[in-house]
Parts: sequence; structure tokens; C-alpha cells
Amino acid sequence: MNLESQFTIIKQIKHPEASLTLWYNGIIYVYYHDYTVLDVELQLKMADSFNEITNKKRSLFIFDAGEGVTITKEARDNALKLEDSTPILASAVIAPNLAYRIIANFFLKVQKPKGQYQVVADIDSAIEWFKKINLFS
Repeated sequence: MNLESQFTIIKQIKHPEASLTLWYNGIIYVYYHDYTVLDVELQLKMADSFNEITNKKRSLFIFDAGEGVTITKEARDNALKLEDSTPILASAVIAPNLAYRIIANFFLKVQKPKGQYQVVADIDSAIEWFKKINLFS
């Protein structure tokens, strides 16, 4: 399979705040649009969409965000409670610059997700990490 065909879109779910894309390679790409506030209500809507796009099958997720995206304290606290009800097998969070990486790594240390979680610079790095942990070939 060539690289371009891996990213062929199989299914998409679009919300005003975010878009979810299932690629041919089975990875789910989640993009939070500019200036989205991720609160508990949106978090629950996204969890439902994660289950819908994967048919509740455990899958690899790449999370990306536009400019000015924030997450409320309540949503951060609720994230661990939601983990068991979502199909996320492993998460790669794109943090394209040092400031974002520091914040994302701090969140990782404070919240301690149950699943596998990695902060990466870009999509290619996310896929390389999935391969490294033997979840993607």
C-alpha cells in the first residue's frame, strides 16, 4: 500500500467544533477547530462520535488542534472517567511547538491516562510511534 492510499478518507464526522476522519489505514484523525473550548458537553459528544466512527472497535487516534483551542478543568477531570467508554487504543497528540509539547507532557504527567499516549510533532511522528509500540504496520 502506498503512502497516499493510507490516508484515503473512508468516513468522516463533522461537528462545528471538530472533525473526525477514518483513514484507509484504520487510524482516526481528530482535529479540533480554531478557538474551540473543549468542555464536558463537547467531550461527551466527541466520545459518542469516536464510538460511531469506529463501530466501537479499539483504534489508533491522532489528535490535532487549531489555534486557541482550550480544555476546561472539568473536561480534564472527566477525561479519565471517559477512557473506558471510548474505543481509543492509543493516542498520539500533535504538539507542533515547544510550548504545546510542554503543556501536553504536563497534562500526561498530571492526569496519567490509562491507555498509551504520546506527544508528537506531526502526523508522520505519530505513525512512527504507533509502529514503535507495535500497534501499526
